Amino acid sequence: MTGLVTTTPALETRALVAGYEPDLPIVRGVDLSVAPGELLVVLGPNGAGKSTFVKAIAGVAPIHGGSVTLAGRDITDVPAHRKITQGLAFVPQTENIFATLSIHENLQLAAAVLPKPVRPDRIRALYDRFPDLAIAPSRLAGALSGGQRQMLAVARALIVDPPLIILDEPSAGLSPKIVSEVFEMLQRINATGVTVILVEQNVKAALKIASRAVILVEGQIRHEGAATALLDDPILAKLYLGTGHARNHSREAELP
Repeated sequence: MTGLVTTTPALETRALVAGYEPDLPIVRGVDLSVAPGELLVVLGPNGAGKSTFVKAIAGVAPIHGGSVTLAGRDITDVPAHRKITQGLAFVPQTENIFATLSIHENLQLAAAVLPKPVRPDRIRALYDRFPDLAIAPSRLAGALSGGQRQMLAVARALIVDPPLIILDEPSAGLSPKIVSEVFEMLQRINATGVTVILVEQNVKAALKIASRAVILVEGQIRHEGAATALLDDPILAKLYLGTGHARNHSREAELP
């Protein structure tokens, strides 16, 4: 008789509590397990704690309780600049590129965490993956379109070839056409085996590319499920509108 085969989660949080004031937590005891290769979208109404949640995982928002593990390694107290070298890349919503530097200079700066001999090959590989950036590498990042900026931000994050990337609202301020292009890019990245965690307000577009979704309300996961199933789930509307009741697994959770 063979034993059960278990897979170590790509990322796991246990009872995670985070926020900018210790006595006013924004994230309140979140348990989340993300499987290797998943494309997970984190949804929720404004003020639900989505961005604080992923920023805490990435090391740029204070954690006051609980734990974060990356492929089985505890990274709860690892500084943000060291998490990237351990395999966790984070693309914040704003200030994710250096606008006064060129495309190539942005990539060179991101590559500084790598051993010097491998930097040129890694940058060339990213130009192959993002041909729009390769067309004019000397162009200032500040002159790029919104979609190109997001491509550069993602390319910078991928410079260390991380197994997991987290993005906070990558579609913010973009036109529907550019949103589609950005999401297609994320699908291609995910198809290479990279685990993707995506915070989004563009619910329908995000659910169409995700494999699974969780919904945060008041800093807690209130509902989760396969992305395709949630597209037509009435609970989704209830959680966003803040009315009625929703069942999370076997328990009832009163909505705000």
